[in-house]
Amino acid sequence: MDSRIHYVFDGTKYTAEKTFKATWYDGTSKPPADVLALLEGDEIPNTGSIFIGTDGVMVLPHINRPLLYPDKKFHDFKYPDVPSGDHWGEFVQACRGEVHTSTSFDYAGPLTEAVLLGGVASRFPQTTLKWNAARLKFDNAEANKFIRRDYRSGWSVSVLS
Repeated sequence: MDSRIHYVFDGTKYTAEKTFKATWYDGTSKPPADVLALLEGDEIPNTGSIFIGTDGVMVLPHINRPLLYPDKKFHDFKYPDVPSGDHWGEFVQACRGEVHTSTSFDYAGPLTEAVLLGGVASRFPQTTLKWNAARLKFDNAEANKFIRRDYRSGWSVSVLS
C-alpha cells in the first residue's frame, strides 16, 4: 500500500514551534521535490528518515550512518564513535539481564503507539483523526473499531485486520 500519513504532536522544549509535524511516506510515496532538493542531488535512501532542522538537514538511512546537509557546512563534521547498532542482539541480552537497551520502553512504547495509529489512519484517507492517549480512543467511532485494549497486561494499541 502507498500511504502518506501526517502526524501533529504537541511541541516540547526541544521544538521551535508549539507543534511538531512529521510525515510518514510508505510504498512509492516520497517527500515533495522541495524536501528532496535539500539532499543536494543525492538519492533518497530506500528506508530512513529526513530531519529538517533550523541549521541543516540530517538524512538517517536505517542501515547506515547519518548524512548531513548542506555538504558545504558539514563537510568537516566528525561523527562520534558509537557502539555496534545490533539492536536485535541488544534486546536479547537485555531480556537475559546482561545489559540495558540503548532506548527504554518509555521511548519505544509511545513511538510504537504512533506508528500503529498511523496504520489505523491509513484506513481513513483524507480524514483527520485525533487520538486521546489517556483514554486510548480516537475522536472517530469507526476508527476506534481498530483499537483493542488488553487489560491483562496494562494496555496496548493494536491494528486489527
